[in-house]
Amino acid sequence: MAILVTLTTDFGTADGYVGAMKGVIARLAPDAVIVDIAHDVPRHDIAHAAWVLATSALEFPAGTIHVAVVDPGVGGARTPVVIAAAGHFYVGPDNGLFAYVADRPDSVHALTSTAFRMPALSDTFHGRDLFAPAAAALARGLSPTAAGPATTLAGTLPWATRATARGVVVHVDVYGNLISNLPGPARRVRAGGREIAPMRTYENLERGGVGCYTGSAGTVEIAVREGSAAQVLAIGRGAEVAFA
Repeated sequence: MAILVTLTTDFGTADGYVGAMKGVIARLAPDAVIVDIAHDVPRHDIAHAAWVLATSALEFPAGTIHVAVVDPGVGGARTPVVIAAAGHFYVGPDNGLFAYVADRPDSVHALTSTAFRMPALSDTFHGRDLFAPAAAALARGLSPTAAGPATTLAGTLPWATRATARGVVVHVDVYGNLISNLPGPARRVRAGGREIAPMRTYENLERGGVGCYTGSAGTVEIAVREGSAAQVLAIGRGAEVAFA
């Protein structure tokens, strides 16, 4: 069975950065199959990329290698890491990107071994020179323990990954739906200065109506039928959402 390597970045597709990473992986691990998850993550938006990984990575087969590069601190103090968690591998900067998918990792290793990197390492393009070669090394069968010394994840998000009765909006999707870290099942919530009743599907609302429901990630979401909850409630990521 082919080894899958996924890519999630904020690089876009206009400048060839993604292509350079794919070229390195294809050269160093020619049997790997590369799958794009997203390259239009808003620039430097670590929290957005973390949510993208949280809602897509575990849909892939066990053993998949996920490379994530949204790295405003490239070349700085954040640690490049290789993570094993829930049967998957993750490669990228320890800056909060993996807060959801690896909140309880099996292992974390700092990426220091020369077998996991290019001989010359650019200060500004670790995606090509560090993270792509590391993914290729894993795809060739090298153990993540060979990447470097064991460490612990230090990168965090501005909010808890799990909430109880009181949480926040952790993601706003392209429809303007407000995705919280409150666990389902959905019940009446307070957000944006109003109380919002639960529903099962968008069809339960009249056009322009506001409701909450349990989203595909298992957390409470707020939506406006055929509209944007973010615009209607005038709130965004980080806004408080609480069970009423």
